[in-house]
Amino acid sequence: MTKTKLRGLAGVLGALFSVGCVNSDVYLYEVHVRGAVSAQNLGSSVVHLEFHHAQFFGHGELAHPLGRFATSIPENPTVIDETILYPLDAGEGLVIYGWLDKDGDGVLCAPTQTTEPAGLIAVKSFPAHEVTFELKLDRPCAGSEALYP
Repeated sequence: MTKTKLRGLAGVLGALFSVGCVNSDVYLYEVHVRGAVSAQNLGSSVVHLEFHHAQFFGHGELAHPLGRFATSIPENPTVIDETILYPLDAGEGLVIYGWLDKDGDGVLCAPTQTTEPAGLIAVKSFPAHEVTFELKLDRPCAGSEALYP
């Protein structure tokens, strides 16, 4: 290839790369979440919460269930009072999933732990700027996909 052709190719590639890196806006909806988590032998164990879209990326039969967009480890799981930022353009609905980390390893049901309870609730009052929920953790070692219909 000649120097002229290489310069032309470099110019075209440079133009394509500069156009291909366009940032899109993210629209967030502020939601005040109030609720409580209950579980047998809750004690001082750590509760992990995940906030999901009920459906994300696609519509109808092409929509994928559950799209996690936020996580939380509340200091007091019996009185949850926090604000989450819900991405509007990524999906629909609000689902809250949680599990009790009995052994404190940060992993749901590692090979040596088979009794960490989990639970999931679809928030019916969403969309709203303030939602309430009661989440019962009563299914051992169940991931969010296993609990969502």
